[in-house]
Amino acid sequence: MPALRRGLAPLALAAALAACAPGTAPPGPVTRDAGTVVDPDELVALAPGTVTARRLVAEAADRGYAITRNEPLAGLDRVLVTFALPAGTDAPGAIRALERAAPGSVVGRNHAYRPGAEAAGSAPRPRTYADALIAWPAAGCPAAVPVGMVDTALDPAAPGLAGARIVSRDLTGGTPADPHGTAVAEILAGPGRLIGVRLYHAAVVGRVPGSEPAAGVDDLIRALDWLATEDVRLVNVSLAGPYNKILDRGLAAAADRGMVIVAAAGNDGRDAPPRWPAAAPAAVAVTAVDAGLAPYSRAPRGDWLDFAAPGVDVFVALADGGRYLTGTSIAAPFVTALAAAGAEPGGLGSAAAVRARLARDSRDLGAAGRDDTFGAGLPTAASACRAVEALAEAQERPHRP
Repeated sequence: MPALRRGLAPLALAAALAACAPGTAPPGPVTRDAGTVVDPDELVALAPGTVTARRLVAEAADRGYAITRNEPLAGLDRVLVTFALPAGTDAPGAIRALERAAPGSVVGRNHAYRPGAEAAGSAPRPRTYADALIAWPAAGCPAAVPVGMVDTALDPAAPGLAGARIVSRDLTGGTPADPHGTAVAEILAGPGRLIGVRLYHAAVVGRVPGSEPAAGVDDLIRALDWLATEDVRLVNVSLAGPYNKILDRGLAAAADRGMVIVAAAGNDGRDAPPRWPAAAPAAVAVTAVDAGLAPYSRAPRGDWLDFAAPGVDVFVALADGGRYLTGTSIAAPFVTALAAAGAEPGGLGSAAAVRARLARDSRDLGAAGRDDTFGAGLPTAASACRAVEALAEAQERPHRP
């Protein structure tokens, strides 16, 4: 449902919503993503309760499908069920049959969602620009809310995470630490970043036979459920993949519980279809720019983009002396940090409220006003870090007895 955020007349909006409610495939589904899955013989279902889940399981058992997971999700108030289909099974037919047997459920493919950051070598003499671009103070900004991240496994012993308060949950079965997740965590919780933040980290990117590591829809849903049980309302997802109706329904359930997702827009090029979860109505979609405010060459275009942030040749310390990383994956946590620092005392608010708050302090880029390349522009820390600025000013004043 990527085009529903803005620009539609009321009647058109009503028609679009009716055609694309959560859990319903959007008009003109993108067939190019049909094979982007973690397992071609696996289906995922999200049921609204245990009674409906039992119907799903019974129908699947009658058809000879193996039930590989039947897991209540207390945080999202749903039940997650996964099925292994015999080789050669008509998957679309299986989906239709299972949804007919258990009305209210959504059943679909276990699509793959991947990190997207390119490394550009080591940095013996680091050149930094990102903080200056978004007016982030060297002292950092206080975190007004806890922050979640759904990513690869990370290295808690990395120099840039020394002293960070990280609560991790591994949903991969033991995948080793990866620089991607470590870099995202450092941008959120490293020195001079979000002061005092408690970072809830869900590792979801695991091995995929015959393909690059990825997170399946099932583990993304499990991560959102865990974060919901921990009452985490702001979550960074630096992963991107195709539309998926189970993910759509899970994101809607998380939004109903006050969760806002800040997500990377993907690195598939300007003509790529909207990437999820960034394109979801409950998400804030972030694209990338370089030090000169030019768009990242592999960034997408579209009216579903919300903001741009530094994401080209961004220096991150890591454990190897540091390196430059590029991608919308790296841009997203800058916006997440701004949202965490600028949250109102009464709470974070909805995704729409977060967008509006960030837009107030955004620098317009490209064509005047919102556009398909930069969204509402480059958010800055103009108001998000007032507490830090006030403290610095107080410390600089001469002491008066």
